[in-house]
Amino acid sequence: MLLLTMISKRKRMFQPNPDTMIEKSPVISELRQLITEYFDARLKLIKLETFEKIAKVTAVLFSSLVVALLGFFLLFFLSMSLGFYLGKVFESMALGFLAVTGLYLILFVLVLFMKKDLMENFLIERIIGELTKKEDDDEQAG
Repeated sequence: MLLLTMISKRKRMFQPNPDTMIEKSPVISELRQLITEYFDARLKLIKLETFEKIAKVTAVLFSSLVVALLGFFLLFFLSMSLGFYLGKVFESMALGFLAVTGLYLILFVLVLFMKKDLMENFLIERIIGELTKKEDDDEQAG
């Protein structure tokens, strides 16, 4: 009998009290609302950071394209000038421009064999550097 009395007292101890549940209900709903707001704000922050990184990469690629285009025109006109100059030196325009073409052929072969070291690694490091620059700045400031 004593055992049954103890068991019934324990059951009453662990049964939820409706009065305290009513008191906790606004706290739980407020907590749920705060958690929802936190996750919404976190999602917006992630979206903004993603847009910022995309904008940075786009800006870097666009500025690199402009620099490459200007470099191409500079190289083109310097090549034309060198071709005319060598044409006068060799007394044949064809030989002058052939010499310039030979220089570009040598340069092409060098770039072809060393493209991974020269260009791919440089571009990868530059893009990754732009993507992680803000994170590095945040770590240094904090």
